[in-house]
Amino acid sequence: MHLVLIVILLISFNVYSKEKLVWPPPPDEPKIEWIKSIKRVEDVEGERSFFGKILDVIIGKEKKQIIKPFGSFFYNNKLYFTDTGANTVFIFDFKKKNVEYIDSIGDYQFSSPIDVVVDRKGNIYVSDSVLGAVFVFDKDGNYRGKIGSGFLKRPTGLAINQKKGWIYVSDTLADKIYVFNLKGKLIMQIGKTGKGDGEFNKPTFITLDRKGNLYVVDTMNARIQIFDKDGNFLRKFGKRGTVIGTFANPRGIAVDTKGNIYVTDTLLSAVQIFNQEGKLLLVIGYYGTRDGEFAFPEDITINSKNYIFVSDSYNMRIQVFRYLKGGD
Repeated sequence: MHLVLIVILLISFNVYSKEKLVWPPPPDEPKIEWIKSIKRVEDVEGERSFFGKILDVIIGKEKKQIIKPFGSFFYNNKLYFTDTGANTVFIFDFKKKNVEYIDSIGDYQFSSPIDVVVDRKGNIYVSDSVLGAVFVFDKDGNYRGKIGSGFLKRPTGLAINQKKGWIYVSDTLADKIYVFNLKGKLIMQIGKTGKGDGEFNKPTFITLDRKGNLYVVDTMNARIQIFDKDGNFLRKFGKRGTVIGTFANPRGIAVDTKGNIYVTDTLLSAVQIFNQEGKLLLVIGYYGTRDGEFAFPEDITINSKNYIFVSDSYNMRIQVFRYLKGGD
């Protein structure tokens, strides 16, 4: 009897383990699939051998771990993300299965690295909200300079227009979006404090779509605002609330290849997906620690193959999903 029970349990486990975690669930056609969680650098690099670990100790190689992932950016097979707990920028090279770090600004340390973007040459730009600047590093992580020092009040979200060579900086305290060229010259500024169209109340993360349109998470106004490539207001959507389809504390934003808009909400602990008109299409997750659940998610980024990376901050991990298309 006990043997039969064990066999039944094993069969049940194998069936369950092969099931994919998708949204919406069957029998509806799936649009989003959960891929994996990245909790440790070993999830990218693989486990070190015994002798490799000894060598790390001998040469003093520091092995950093994920504490509180925050802002993110995907470029050239690499996931870049800031970690406000480790005060570090992690660089995951999925092709080479290698992990690198940036944890200092010359002789100084990051204080609160919030977001990161990368230009076509591989130069890395990191906003630090406490130090009040965007810091620039070359592709090897060497410090090269800063943008907006003495000008920016609290830089947070970043976006980059690769064709124009412009970097967009959300200044949460100033209620503005500043646009610089990659040498740090101010090109334009968007917005002011307020509740009207084109006005902000503590904007946070930002992103650009393929047309160069700018999407701003207007956090304390509990809405998303969209601007054209010249900074002109186009439209908005969202309202404050505690149920799906509304925003309690919107934070991260990304746009997939079909133009669907993904917004994380730290208080709802979910990712909500909208169309370009702001109609709710789908909700991923709720508060929890299991696969597909979140604890105060921050930023979100989507690569050209529609892989979705969510900074699941208080679960100390990056969760990876994929948009499967399959209709609206």
